[in-house]
Amino acid sequence: MDMSDSDGAAISRQHVAELSRFFCAHDRWLFGHACVRTRGDTELAADLVQDTFEAAARTWPSLRDHPSDRQRAWLLGTLVNKDISDYRRKQAFRRRQPDIHARYTSAPADTAAQALNALALQRAREIIEDMPPQQQKIALLRWRDQLKAAEIAAELGVAEGTVHAALHTARRKLVAGLERYYPFGPESGKGDPS
Repeated sequence: MDMSDSDGAAISRQHVAELSRFFCAHDRWLFGHACVRTRGDTELAADLVQDTFEAAARTWPSLRDHPSDRQRAWLLGTLVNKDISDYRRKQAFRRRQPDIHARYTSAPADTAAQALNALALQRAREIIEDMPPQQQKIALLRWRDQLKAAEIAAELGVAEGTVHAALHTARRKLVAGLERYYPFGPESGKGDPS
């Protein structure tokens, strides 16, 4: 009859009995070393001892032939390596923790800014609705549909210069109508109308 560990590797009945004796011979000694390494954290020490003996079980066919002092050296070396690996894993997590926290913590809602933006957007719709029909079409094609001046000119059958002039005028109306919502003042409304 074979027994299997979590990796699915079969351990023969003879090896199970040998491992049991091996564990009984070395567990207290290894636990003492683990407690020293973990500064008295007995739960972590017990986990390290368990992980070390599981590793010993996986390599038992080759480890069983070594003398007792070599087996103890192997156990201690494995325990130390597992402790170091655990320490490094925890340190890596601590270094990443602020980034993880920032990624999954939503920014606080700025309801005042959201309300102001909603008011400004509503006012912008009203200003565009009050524009002459062609200027309104040009403004909507540019800012809502993201078309370029040449594409708007082709769609409406007008000169590209007409589109630029209509956009310039529409932008001036928007800047004037949204002045109290416009954070940079009316002077920065000059420039490229697109």
